Amino acid sequence: MKDIRAILLDFDGTSLQRDQVFVSLRNKRALWGALDRGIEIIPCTGRSADMFPPQIEAEPRIHFWVTSNGGRVIDRATGEVIYQSLFTPEESALLCRLYEGQHIYSEIAAEGKIYMETDVCADFGEYPVPPHHVWFLEAGRQIVVDKPSEYFLAHRIGVEKFNIYGVPAEKQQGLIQAILDTGFVEMSGGAGVDIQFFPKRQKRVNAMEALFKRLGYGYESVMSLGDSALDADMISHAAIGVAMGNAPESIRAVADYVSAPYDQNGVAEAIEKFLLT
Repeated sequence: MKDIRAILLDFDGTSLQRDQVFVSLRNKRALWGALDRGIEIIPCTGRSADMFPPQIEAEPRIHFWVTSNGGRVIDRATGEVIYQSLFTPEESALLCRLYEGQHIYSEIAAEGKIYMETDVCADFGEYPVPPHHVWFLEAGRQIVVDKPSEYFLAHRIGVEKFNIYGVPAEKQQGLIQAILDTGFVEMSGGAGVDIQFFPKRQKRVNAMEALFKRLGYGYESVMSLGDSALDADMISHAAIGVAMGNAPESIRAVADYVSAPYDQNGVAEAIEKFLLT
């Protein structure tokens, strides 16, 4: 039996149910069982901190978070930012100007929070709000500003990532090209109606190195669970790398074990098999 001290956990397509908000009861039982045995649960996700699943956010024993695809590593027990790689305030403002004021629905992650334009927040019913984000907006957790570009410059805030949803067809190609023309952007998850992008210099591997330095151990002591190309490195390098059954073949090929799909409690299956027996 390998000495596993932590579980690196992806969310979407891995540990969350189809609603993309909650962890299933069986998955939660397995994860909390690992915590009871002194094994760290470390979320490693493309999500910003304020968009974490409510069950994860509420569990104080889960305190190391790798967010925004490695944009920030935080210790929630102390509030310390262990590592971050962001757009500069100037880059952030430039990107905001490409579409702000055009009534395009956007969620901008910065400092672990979500910033949105005042005009968009005035009537969410007119915009393509992702279904799994409704809880967040109903709770009023977003920070509303008139012009994000001016706000980030004035407050010297660097953005972690941008999510833009429902871009009108006539604006898609022009906006995508303008974003890419900046030269410092990496797009993820396709580009069309919905666009997600991070700083090109942002690498999850750097975030993981900073976290492991703090923990005092590395991949030789972790189980990693994921389903996408963003998770490939942490799956292939882990002592126990687990791909969900819904992962593409390229990800399953680098895993030590292929578990059940995310919506069939694949996380629980793997944890029960390797850590709770």
